[in-house]
Amino acid sequence: MTEKPKTVDATAATPQNTREPKSWSGWIAALFVLALVGWMGSGYYYPTASTDAEAPRSIERQPFTVEAFVSRARTVTEFVASEGQVSPDRMTPVRAKVGGTVEDIAVAKGDFVEEGALIARIALDDRVAQRSQAEAELARRQGEYDRVSGLAERGYATAAQVEAAQAELATAQAALAAIQQTTGDTEIRAPITGVLDNFDLDLGEFVAASAEVGTVIDNDPLSVDIQIPQQSVGRVRAGQPAAVTFITGETREGTVSYVAANADASTRTFPVEITIANPDRDIPAGISAQVRIPVGEIPAHFLSAALLALGPDGTLGVKAVDEDETVVFHPINLVRAETDGIWVSGPPEAMRVISVGQGFVSSGETVRVIEADPTEEVPEPAPSLATPDSPLAADEGPAEATTGSVEPVVVPEASASAADVAPTETASLLETIGVSGEGMPVRLLQQRLAALGYEVGPVDGVLGESTKEAIRQFQRSNELEVTGEVSAALAMALFADDAPAGAE
Repeated sequence: MTEKPKTVDATAATPQNTREPKSWSGWIAALFVLALVGWMGSGYYYPTASTDAEAPRSIERQPFTVEAFVSRARTVTEFVASEGQVSPDRMTPVRAKVGGTVEDIAVAKGDFVEEGALIARIALDDRVAQRSQAEAELARRQGEYDRVSGLAERGYATAAQVEAAQAELATAQAALAAIQQTTGDTEIRAPITGVLDNFDLDLGEFVAASAEVGTVIDNDPLSVDIQIPQQSVGRVRAGQPAAVTFITGETREGTVSYVAANADASTRTFPVEITIANPDRDIPAGISAQVRIPVGEIPAHFLSAALLALGPDGTLGVKAVDEDETVVFHPINLVRAETDGIWVSGPPEAMRVISVGQGFVSSGETVRVIEADPTEEVPEPAPSLATPDSPLAADEGPAEATTGSVEPVVVPEASASAADVAPTETASLLETIGVSGEGMPVRLLQQRLAALGYEVGPVDGVLGESTKEAIRQFQRSNELEVTGEVSAALAMALFADDAPAGAE
Protein backbone atom coordinates (compact mmCIF):
# COMPACT_ATOMS: atom_id res chain seq x y z
CA MET A 1 0.00 0.00 0.00
CA THR A 2 1.47 3.29 -1.17
CA GLU A 3 1.94 6.08 1.54
CA LYS A 4 0.94 9.70 0.69
CA PRO A 5 3.64 12.30 1.24
CA LYS A 6 3.11 14.49 4.29
CA THR A 7 2.31 18.15 3.64
CA VAL A 8 4.18 20.51 5.95
CA ASP A 9 2.15 23.57 7.16
CA ALA A 10 4.39 26.66 6.89
CA THR A 11 2.35 28.58 9.34
CA ALA A 12 2.89 26.05 12.00
CA ALA A 13 6.63 26.68 12.05
CA THR A 14 6.24 30.51 12.49
CA PRO A 15 5.99 31.87 16.05
CA GLN A 16 2.53 33.19 16.82
CA ASN A 17 3.32 36.48 18.80
CA THR A 18 6.52 37.96 17.30
CA ARG A 19 6.97 41.97 18.02
CA GLU A 20 9.62 44.46 16.73
CA PRO A 21 11.60 46.72 19.24
CA LYS A 22 9.86 50.14 20.12
CA SER A 23 11.56 53.49 18.74
CA TRP A 24 12.13 56.42 21.26
CA SER A 25 13.54 59.02 18.80
CA GLY A 26 10.24 60.91 18.31
CA TRP A 27 9.70 61.25 22.04
CA ILE A 28 13.22 62.54 22.54
CA ALA A 29 12.79 65.21 19.85
CA ALA A 30 9.48 66.39 21.29
CA LEU A 31 10.96 66.67 24.78
CA PHE A 32 13.91 68.67 23.43
CA VAL A 33 11.61 71.17 21.69
CA LEU A 34 9.52 71.63 24.85
CA ALA A 35 12.65 72.22 26.91
CA LEU A 36 13.94 74.82 24.43
CA VAL A 37 10.64 76.70 24.39
CA GLY A 38 10.52 76.70 28.16
CA TRP A 39 14.05 78.02 28.46
CA MET A 40 13.36 80.86 26.00
CA GLY A 41 10.11 81.78 27.71
CA SER A 42 11.73 81.92 31.12
CA GLY A 43 13.78 84.97 30.03
CA TYR A 44 10.63 86.87 29.00
CA TYR A 45 8.69 86.26 32.25
CA TYR A 46 11.67 86.36 34.58
CA PRO A 47 14.19 88.97 33.30
CA THR A 48 17.61 88.93 34.89
CA ALA A 49 18.93 91.69 37.09
CA SER A 50 21.56 92.70 34.53
CA THR A 51 18.87 93.23 31.88
CA ASP A 52 16.93 95.51 34.22
CA ALA A 53 20.02 97.59 34.86
CA GLU A 54 20.92 97.98 31.21
CA ALA A 55 17.42 98.83 29.93
CA PRO A 56 17.39 102.49 31.09
CA ARG A 57 20.84 103.07 29.65
CA SER A 58 19.75 101.84 26.22
CA ILE A 59 17.08 104.60 25.85
CA GLU A 60 18.85 107.45 27.63
CA ARG A 61 19.82 110.36 25.26
CA GLN A 62 22.72 112.63 25.95
CA PRO A 63 22.03 116.43 25.64
CA PHE A 64 23.06 117.87 22.28
CA THR A 65 26.02 120.24 22.42
CA VAL A 66 25.57 123.74 20.96
CA GLU A 67 27.62 126.91 20.87
CA ALA A 68 26.05 130.19 22.02
CA PHE A 69 27.04 133.81 22.55
CA VAL A 70 25.49 136.64 24.54
CA SER A 71 23.74 139.37 22.55
CA ARG A 72 22.52 142.59 24.15
CA ALA A 73 20.04 144.97 22.56
CA ARG A 74 21.04 148.47 21.56
CA THR A 75 18.86 151.47 20.75
CA VAL A 76 18.80 152.01 17.00
CA THR A 77 16.89 154.29 14.68
CA GLU A 78 13.90 152.77 12.93
CA PHE A 79 13.30 153.85 9.35
CA VAL A 80 10.48 153.85 6.82
CA ALA A 81 12.23 153.05 3.53
CA SER A 82 11.01 153.38 -0.03
CA GLU A 83 12.34 153.84 -3.54
CA GLY A 84 11.27 156.57 -5.91
CA GLN A 85 12.21 158.81 -8.81
CA VAL A 86 13.89 162.21 -8.74
CA SER A 87 11.92 165.09 -10.28
CA PRO A 88 13.04 168.67 -10.96
CA ASP A 89 11.50 171.61 -9.16
CA ARG A 90 10.30 173.07 -12.47
CA MET A 91 10.42 171.91 -16.08
CA THR A 92 9.07 174.58 -18.47
CA PRO A 93 8.82 174.28 -22.27
CA VAL A 94 10.32 176.98 -24.52
CA ARG A 95 7.99 178.02 -27.34
CA ALA A 96 8.24 180.31 -30.36
CA LYS A 97 5.49 182.92 -30.14
CA VAL A 98 5.52 183.70 -33.86
CA GLY A 99 6.39 181.71 -36.94
CA GLY A 100 9.38 182.43 -39.12
CA THR A 101 12.93 181.56 -40.08
CA VAL A 102 15.61 181.23 -37.40
CA GLU A 103 18.30 183.84 -38.07
CA ASP A 104 20.30 183.68 -34.81
CA ILE A 105 20.99 181.16 -32.02
CA ALA A 106 22.50 182.54 -28.80
CA VAL A 107 22.95 179.37 -26.66
CA ALA A 108 23.52 175.62 -27.03
CA LYS A 109 21.75 172.60 -25.62
CA GLY A 110 22.82 171.91 -22.03
CA ASP A 111 23.76 175.53 -21.24
CA PHE A 112 22.66 177.16 -18.01
CA VAL A 113 20.40 180.13 -18.77
CA GLU A 114 18.95 182.84 -16.58
CA GLU A 115 15.30 183.80 -16.76
CA GLY A 116 14.74 186.14 -19.73
CA ALA A 117 18.02 185.29 -21.45
CA LEU A 118 17.96 185.31 -25.26
CA ILE A 119 17.90 181.82 -26.74
CA ALA A 120 17.20 182.41 -30.46
CA ARG A 121 15.88 185.09 -32.81
CA ILE A 122 13.46 184.69 -35.69
CA ALA A 123 13.88 186.83 -38.81
CA LEU A 124 11.60 189.86 -39.06
CA ASP A 125 11.05 189.33 -42.82
CA ASP A 126 8.27 191.77 -43.87
CA ARG A 127 7.51 192.80 -40.33
CA VAL A 128 9.78 195.88 -40.69
CA ALA A 129 7.73 197.15 -43.62
CA GLN A 130 4.52 196.43 -41.76
CA ARG A 131 5.78 198.42 -38.80
CA SER A 132 6.76 201.39 -41.02
CA GLN A 133 3.36 201.32 -42.67
CA ALA A 134 1.62 201.26 -39.29
CA GLU A 135 3.74 204.18 -38.08
CA ALA A 136 2.87 206.21 -41.16
CA GLU A 137 -0.82 205.43 -40.83
CA LEU A 138 -0.71 206.50 -37.20
CA ALA A 139 0.93 209.81 -38.14
CA ARG A 140 -1.74 210.49 -40.78
CA ARG A 141 -4.59 209.73 -38.40
CA GLN A 142 -3.01 211.89 -35.75
CA GLY A 143 -2.86 214.83 -38.22
CA GLU A 144 -6.48 214.42 -39.23
CA TYR A 145 -7.59 214.35 -35.62
CA ASP A 146 -5.60 217.52 -34.81
CA ARG A 147 -7.09 219.37 -37.81
CA VAL A 148 -10.70 218.37 -37.10
CA SER A 149 -10.28 219.30 -33.45
CA GLY A 150 -9.02 222.78 -34.44
CA LEU A 151 -11.93 223.33 -36.78
CA ALA A 152 -14.37 222.21 -34.12
CA GLU A 153 -12.94 224.78 -31.72
CA ARG A 154 -13.69 227.54 -34.27
CA GLY A 155 -17.13 226.15 -35.05
CA TYR A 156 -16.34 224.80 -38.49
CA ALA A 157 -16.58 221.06 -37.62
CA THR A 158 -19.24 219.06 -35.86
CA ALA A 159 -18.82 216.84 -32.84
CA ALA A 160 -19.51 213.76 -34.99
CA GLN A 161 -16.54 214.58 -37.20
CA VAL A 162 -14.30 214.90 -34.15
CA GLU A 163 -15.45 211.52 -32.81
CA ALA A 164 -14.83 209.84 -36.17
CA ALA A 165 -11.32 211.25 -36.38
CA GLN A 166 -10.62 210.13 -32.81
CA ALA A 167 -11.79 206.57 -33.61
CA GLU A 168 -9.55 206.38 -36.69
CA LEU A 169 -6.62 207.54 -34.56
CA ALA A 170 -7.26 204.82 -31.94
CA THR A 171 -7.40 202.17 -34.67
CA ALA A 172 -4.03 203.27 -36.05
CA GLN A 173 -2.51 203.18 -32.57
CA ALA A 174 -3.74 199.64 -32.00
CA ALA A 175 -2.37 198.45 -35.35
CA LEU A 176 1.06 199.85 -34.57
CA ALA A 177 1.05 198.25 -31.12
CA ALA A 178 0.16 194.89 -32.65
CA ILE A 179 2.96 194.97 -35.19
CA GLN A 180 5.42 196.08 -32.51
CA GLN A 181 4.37 193.14 -30.36
CA THR A 182 4.83 190.77 -33.27
CA THR A 183 8.27 192.21 -33.93
CA GLY A 184 9.28 191.76 -30.29
CA ASP A 185 7.98 188.19 -30.22
CA THR A 186 10.61 187.16 -32.76
CA GLU A 187 13.03 186.84 -29.84
CA ILE A 188 12.82 183.47 -28.04
CA ARG A 189 13.83 183.90 -24.38
CA ALA A 190 14.19 181.57 -21.37
CA PRO A 191 10.99 181.40 -19.31
CA ILE A 192 12.81 180.35 -16.07
CA THR A 193 16.33 179.89 -14.75
CA GLY A 194 17.77 176.46 -15.39
CA VAL A 195 19.46 174.13 -17.86
CA LEU A 196 18.36 174.23 -21.50
CA ASP A 197 17.41 170.75 -22.65
CA ASN A 198 15.84 169.21 -25.79
CA PHE A 199 17.00 172.20 -27.86
CA ASP A 200 17.65 171.32 -31.50
CA LEU A 201 17.11 174.52 -33.52
CA ASP A 202 19.32 175.18 -36.55
CA LEU A 203 20.00 178.40 -38.45
CA GLY A 204 17.63 178.83 -41.36
CA GLU A 205 15.09 176.42 -39.92
CA PHE A 206 11.46 177.47 -40.16
CA VAL A 207 9.56 177.50 -36.88
CA ALA A 208 5.78 177.53 -36.65
CA ALA A 209 3.97 179.80 -34.23
CA SER A 210 3.59 178.28 -30.73
CA ALA A 211 6.00 175.43 -31.59
CA GLU A 212 8.01 173.96 -28.70
CA VAL A 213 11.74 174.36 -29.38
CA GLY A 214 13.24 173.22 -26.05
CA THR A 215 12.82 172.78 -22.29
CA VAL A 216 14.38 174.61 -19.35
CA ILE A 217 14.86 172.37 -16.29
CA ASP A 218 15.34 173.86 -12.84
CA ASN A 219 17.09 171.25 -10.64
CA ASP A 220 17.29 173.35 -7.50
CA PRO A 221 15.64 172.06 -5.42
CA LEU A 222 14.99 168.45 -6.41
CA SER A 223 11.96 166.41 -5.41
CA VAL A 224 11.85 162.64 -4.82
CA ASP A 225 8.43 161.07 -5.27
CA ILE A 226 7.90 157.88 -3.23
CA GLN A 227 5.00 155.68 -2.12
CA ILE A 228 4.48 154.85 1.58
CA PRO A 229 2.45 151.77 2.64
CA GLN A 230 -0.76 152.50 4.47
CA GLN A 231 0.49 150.79 7.65
CA SER A 232 3.43 153.25 7.83
CA VAL A 233 1.90 156.52 6.67
CA GLY A 234 0.82 157.45 10.20
CA ARG A 235 4.47 157.68 11.25
CA VAL A 236 5.50 160.12 8.50
CA ARG A 237 4.87 163.85 8.83
CA ALA A 238 5.79 166.90 6.74
CA GLY A 239 9.00 168.49 8.00
CA GLN A 240 10.68 165.22 9.03
CA PRO A 241 14.28 164.73 7.84
CA ALA A 242 15.02 162.06 5.28
CA ALA A 243 18.20 160.44 3.97
CA VAL A 244 18.25 160.07 0.19
CA THR A 245 20.73 157.87 -1.68
CA PHE A 246 20.77 158.33 -5.44
CA ILE A 247 21.53 155.60 -7.95
CA THR A 248 24.81 157.39 -8.62
CA GLY A 249 25.91 156.61 -5.06
CA GLU A 250 25.70 160.18 -3.81
CA THR A 251 23.81 160.81 -0.59
CA ARG A 252 21.93 163.95 0.44
CA GLU A 253 19.71 164.96 3.30
CA GLY A 254 16.21 166.13 2.48
CA THR A 255 12.94 167.05 4.12
CA VAL A 256 9.47 165.57 3.82
CA SER A 257 7.55 168.34 2.06
CA TYR A 258 4.26 166.60 1.25
CA VAL A 259 2.25 163.63 2.54
CA ALA A 260 -0.91 162.79 0.63
CA ALA A 261 -4.16 162.82 2.56
CA ASN A 262 -5.73 160.17 0.32
CA ALA A 263 -4.33 156.79 -0.73
CA ASP A 264 -3.87 155.79 -4.33
CA ALA A 265 -6.96 153.82 -5.34
CA SER A 266 -5.02 151.15 -7.26
CA THR A 267 -2.10 150.51 -4.88
CA ARG A 268 -3.47 151.72 -1.52
CA THR A 269 -0.23 153.58 -0.93
CA PHE A 270 0.26 157.25 -0.06
CA PRO A 271 2.33 159.55 -2.30
CA VAL A 272 5.05 161.38 -0.37
CA GLU A 273 7.48 164.03 -1.66
CA ILE A 274 10.99 164.67 -0.34
CA THR A 275 12.64 168.02 -1.15
CA ILE A 276 16.44 168.13 -1.51
CA ALA A 277 18.60 171.22 -2.02
CA ASN A 278 20.78 171.05 -5.15
CA PRO A 279 22.55 174.43 -5.37
CA ASP A 280 25.29 173.15 -7.70
CA ARG A 281 22.74 171.38 -9.88
CA ASP A 282 25.11 168.42 -10.08
CA ILE A 283 22.40 165.82 -9.43
CA PRO A 284 20.26 165.23 -12.53
CA ALA A 285 16.53 164.68 -12.53
CA GLY A 286 14.87 161.46 -13.60
CA ILE A 287 17.21 159.04 -11.78
CA SER A 288 16.20 156.54 -9.10
CA ALA A 289 16.75 157.12 -5.40
CA GLN A 290 16.26 155.29 -2.12
CA VAL A 291 14.71 157.23 0.76
CA ARG A 292 14.93 156.42 4.47
CA ILE A 293 12.81 158.43 6.89
CA PRO A 294 13.66 158.00 10.59
CA VAL A 295 10.44 157.46 12.55
CA GLY A 296 11.67 156.54 16.02
CA GLU A 297 14.08 154.51 18.11
CA ILE A 298 13.75 150.88 19.17
CA PRO A 299 15.91 148.38 21.10
CA ALA A 300 17.27 145.82 18.67
CA HIS A 301 19.87 143.06 18.36
CA PHE A 302 22.44 142.95 15.56
CA LEU A 303 22.65 139.36 14.30
CA SER A 304 23.85 137.41 11.33
CA ALA A 305 21.02 136.51 8.98
CA ALA A 306 22.29 132.91 9.07
CA LEU A 307 21.00 132.63 12.66
CA LEU A 308 17.35 133.14 11.69
CA ALA A 309 14.98 130.18 11.88
CA LEU A 310 11.31 129.45 11.35
CA GLY A 311 9.04 128.44 14.20
CA PRO A 312 6.43 125.66 13.96
CA ASP A 313 3.83 128.18 12.80
CA GLY A 314 6.11 129.78 10.21
CA THR A 315 7.09 132.73 12.41
CA LEU A 316 10.57 134.11 11.81
CA GLY A 317 12.72 134.06 14.92
CA VAL A 318 15.98 133.06 16.58
CA LYS A 319 16.85 130.16 18.88
CA ALA A 320 18.46 130.92 22.24
CA VAL A 321 19.24 129.15 25.52
CA ASP A 322 17.77 130.17 28.87
CA GLU A 323 19.29 129.84 32.36
CA ASP A 324 18.18 126.20 32.61
CA GLU A 325 20.09 125.26 29.44
CA THR A 326 16.77 124.86 27.62
CA VAL A 327 16.23 125.95 24.02
CA VAL A 328 13.76 128.81 23.60
CA PHE A 329 12.44 130.34 20.37
CA HIS A 330 12.11 134.14 20.24
CA PRO A 331 9.98 135.61 17.41
CA ILE A 332 11.61 138.65 15.83
CA ASN A 333 10.70 141.66 13.68
CA LEU A 334 13.09 142.95 11.03
CA VAL A 335 14.06 146.54 11.80
CA ARG A 336 16.75 147.32 9.22
CA ALA A 337 19.54 145.69 7.24
CA GLU A 338 23.26 146.32 7.06
CA THR A 339 25.87 144.73 4.82
CA ASP A 340 27.12 142.52 7.68
CA GLY A 341 23.84 141.53 9.30
CA ILE A 342 20.38 142.64 10.30
CA TRP A 343 18.78 144.44 13.21
CA VAL A 344 15.89 142.60 14.85
CA SER A 345 13.49 143.49 17.65
CA GLY A 346 11.28 141.32 19.83
CA PRO A 347 13.68 139.18 21.91
CA PRO A 348 14.59 140.18 25.48
CA GLU A 349 17.27 142.78 26.13
CA ALA A 350 19.91 140.10 26.70
CA MET A 351 19.88 136.54 25.39
CA ARG A 352 22.25 133.66 24.67
CA VAL A 353 21.89 133.10 20.95
CA ILE A 354 22.72 129.64 19.57
CA SER A 355 25.32 130.20 16.87
CA VAL A 356 26.31 126.59 16.10
CA GLY A 357 23.87 123.67 16.12
CA GLN A 358 20.62 125.61 16.04
CA GLY A 359 19.38 123.47 13.17
CA PHE A 360 19.57 120.28 15.26
CA VAL A 361 17.65 121.38 18.35
CA SER A 362 14.05 122.32 19.03
CA SER A 363 12.31 124.62 21.47
CA GLY A 364 12.02 123.06 24.92
CA GLU A 365 14.96 120.71 24.44
CA THR A 366 17.74 120.61 27.04
CA VAL A 367 21.21 121.12 25.59
CA ARG A 368 24.81 121.39 26.69
CA VAL A 369 26.16 124.89 25.96
CA ILE A 370 29.68 125.85 24.97
CA GLU A 371 30.25 129.57 25.25
CA ALA A 372 31.58 131.15 22.06
CA ASP A 373 35.00 132.76 22.01
CA PRO A 374 34.47 136.36 23.21
CA THR A 375 37.55 137.57 21.34
CA GLU A 376 36.10 136.96 17.88
CA GLU A 377 36.04 139.96 15.57
CA VAL A 378 32.80 141.93 15.36
CA PRO A 379 31.85 143.05 11.81
CA GLU A 380 32.14 146.75 11.04
CA PRO A 381 28.88 148.66 10.44
CA ALA A 382 27.76 149.59 6.96
CA PRO A 383 27.83 153.28 5.95
CA SER A 384 24.71 155.22 6.77
CA LEU A 385 22.66 156.90 4.09
CA ALA A 386 23.07 160.29 5.73
CA THR A 387 25.98 162.66 5.28
CA PRO A 388 28.63 162.53 8.04
CA ASP A 389 27.79 165.94 9.42
CA SER A 390 24.02 165.61 9.30
CA PRO A 391 21.72 164.62 12.19
CA LEU A 392 20.92 161.38 10.41
CA ALA A 393 24.56 160.34 10.69
CA ALA A 394 24.18 159.78 14.42
CA ASP A 395 23.90 156.07 13.74
CA GLU A 396 27.20 155.99 11.88
CA GLY A 397 30.24 154.07 13.05
CA PRO A 398 30.95 152.27 16.31
CA ALA A 399 29.66 154.81 18.79
CA GLU A 400 30.13 154.98 22.53
CA ALA A 401 27.71 152.79 24.48
CA THR A 402 25.82 155.66 26.01
CA THR A 403 22.19 155.51 27.05
CA GLY A 404 19.85 156.42 24.23
CA SER A 405 22.60 156.66 21.63
CA VAL A 406 22.01 155.32 18.14
CA GLU A 407 24.40 152.50 17.32
CA PRO A 408 24.22 150.38 14.19
CA VAL A 409 26.30 147.45 15.48
CA VAL A 410 25.76 145.35 18.56
CA VAL A 411 29.05 144.58 20.32
CA PRO A 412 28.21 141.38 22.21
CA GLU A 413 30.49 139.28 24.35
CA ALA A 414 30.67 137.00 21.33
CA SER A 415 29.42 137.24 17.79
CA ALA A 416 30.37 133.79 16.68
CA SER A 417 28.64 133.62 13.34
CA ALA A 418 28.14 137.23 12.37
CA ALA A 419 31.16 136.92 10.12
CA ASP A 420 29.66 133.92 8.37
CA VAL A 421 27.65 136.20 6.11
CA ALA A 422 29.41 137.22 2.92
CA PRO A 423 28.57 140.96 2.71
CA THR A 424 28.12 142.87 -0.50
CA GLU A 425 28.13 146.58 -1.19
CA THR A 426 24.36 146.69 -1.63
CA ALA A 427 22.60 146.91 1.71
CA SER A 428 19.38 145.24 0.67
CA LEU A 429 17.96 142.67 3.03
CA LEU A 430 18.03 139.76 0.60
CA GLU A 431 21.64 140.42 -0.36
CA THR A 432 22.45 140.51 3.31
CA ILE A 433 20.81 137.11 3.76
CA GLY A 434 22.72 135.90 0.73
CA VAL A 435 20.03 135.10 -1.85
CA SER A 436 21.61 133.90 -5.07
CA GLY A 437 18.76 131.85 -6.53
CA GLU A 438 19.56 128.71 -4.51
CA GLY A 439 20.28 127.80 -0.91
CA MET A 440 18.76 128.09 2.53
CA PRO A 441 17.61 131.77 2.26
CA VAL A 442 15.29 130.91 -0.65
CA ARG A 443 14.16 127.85 1.30
CA LEU A 444 13.38 130.23 4.19
CA LEU A 445 11.20 132.34 1.90
CA GLN A 446 9.50 129.22 0.54
CA GLN A 447 8.74 127.97 4.05
CA ARG A 448 7.33 131.35 5.07
CA LEU A 449 5.15 131.61 1.95
CA ALA A 450 3.95 128.04 2.45
CA ALA A 451 3.12 128.81 6.09
CA LEU A 452 0.98 131.73 4.88
CA GLY A 453 -0.93 129.44 2.53
CA TYR A 454 0.77 130.15 -0.79
CA GLU A 455 1.58 127.34 -3.24
CA VAL A 456 5.37 127.45 -3.70
CA GLY A 457 5.94 124.00 -5.16
CA PRO A 458 8.79 121.93 -3.72
CA VAL A 459 10.58 123.57 -0.79
CA ASP A 460 14.03 122.93 -2.24
CA GLY A 461 15.79 126.30 -1.98
CA VAL A 462 15.48 126.89 -5.74
CA LEU A 463 13.76 130.03 -7.03
CA GLY A 464 11.57 128.17 -9.50
CA GLU A 465 8.51 129.32 -11.42
CA SER A 466 6.08 128.11 -8.72
CA THR A 467 7.95 130.10 -6.09
CA LYS A 468 8.01 133.18 -8.34
CA GLU A 469 4.25 132.92 -8.89
CA ALA A 470 3.73 132.66 -5.11
CA ILE A 471 5.90 135.77 -4.67
CA ARG A 472 3.81 137.61 -7.26
CA GLN A 473 0.58 136.65 -5.47
CA PHE A 474 2.01 137.84 -2.16
CA GLN A 475 3.18 141.11 -3.74
CA ARG A 476 -0.32 141.75 -5.07
CA SER A 477 -1.87 140.99 -1.68
CA ASN A 478 0.64 143.26 0.10
CA GLU A 479 0.35 146.10 -2.44
CA LEU A 480 3.97 145.80 -3.56
CA GLU A 481 5.41 146.11 -7.04
CA VAL A 482 4.61 142.82 -8.76
CA THR A 483 7.90 141.43 -10.11
CA GLY A 484 8.08 137.84 -8.90
CA GLU A 485 11.62 138.48 -7.69
CA VAL A 486 13.09 138.72 -4.21
CA SER A 487 13.77 142.17 -2.79
CA ALA A 488 14.21 143.95 0.51
CA ALA A 489 10.61 145.21 0.42
CA LEU A 490 9.39 141.64 -0.14
CA ALA A 491 11.34 140.27 2.82
CA MET A 492 10.26 143.08 5.16
CA ALA A 493 6.60 142.51 4.25
CA LEU A 494 6.89 138.72 4.18
CA PHE A 495 8.14 138.43 7.73
CA ALA A 496 5.98 141.23 9.15
CA ASP A 497 3.45 140.38 11.82
CA ASP A 498 0.51 141.35 9.59
CA ALA A 499 1.66 139.56 6.45
CA PRO A 500 -1.47 138.60 4.45
CA ALA A 501 -2.23 134.92 4.06
CA GLY A 502 -2.76 133.28 0.70
CA ALA A 503 -6.10 132.35 -0.75
CA GLU A 504 -7.75 129.45 0.97
